[in-house]
Amino acid sequence: MNTPLWVSELAAAFWEQAGEEEPFPRDLRRGVVLGLPLSVVTIPALSVGGVRRWLARNGVNLVIAAPERSLRACLVARFGRGIVFLDAADPPDEQRFSLAHEAAHYLRDYWKPRQEAVKGLGPGVLEVFDGRRVPSPAEQVHSLLARIPVEAHLHLMERSPEGFASDCRVRYAEAQADRLAFELLAPAEHVLAGSPERDHLVEVLCRVYGLPRAPAQQYASTLLPEGEQSPWLLRLGLRR
Repeated sequence: MNTPLWVSELAAAFWEQAGEEEPFPRDLRRGVVLGLPLSVVTIPALSVGGVRRWLARNGVNLVIAAPERSLRACLVARFGRGIVFLDAADPPDEQRFSLAHEAAHYLRDYWKPRQEAVKGLGPGVLEVFDGRRVPSPAEQVHSLLARIPVEAHLHLMERSPEGFASDCRVRYAEAQADRLAFELLAPAEHVLAGSPERDHLVEVLCRVYGLPRAPAQQYASTLLPEGEQSPWLLRLGLRR
């Protein structure tokens, strides 16, 4: 199982910013606060309305164009900084994965596009990302030629009444955030170095790396897809 290059690069950038990698199971809070311009806020019974009220109480003038619904976590980012909201009622493993997921959104969907745009167009382009102005014709042309998106960041909170991602763009962003979150909490190379058996992999991901069971099952199917053998068995030349 080859880890996508962008996943490895962003995970490495996170730990470089954080200063050092954490032991397992990773909490990530220290790394997030020290390595990224993010704050972490926990709110009981987290919801869209709860996020709106917290922002209003703290003088943050920001419109969240999403209908009221309960949330497990939420990222609000603006002007290069952000806040990760977590549901205080969630157990530690769920909060751990939620924080990793929202940090992954920040890195992939917010921080990386800004860094690439600045590299190609200069720091003035951040005014476009922050919604202060529209891109100039020259910025639009360079954006198209270099395939660097230059636009104010859009939210990814669209959901169906049942709570599912409402379009392919949101579903793709959520899947990519999950993939990076997995790498931050349980790096594929480290997990597979232990030569886990498929039947035990979910338990290893929960017990050693602190993943909740549902995400652990999802990650296990990525690390060892159906029909693929354990790296340990392959090294021995054994077949199931």
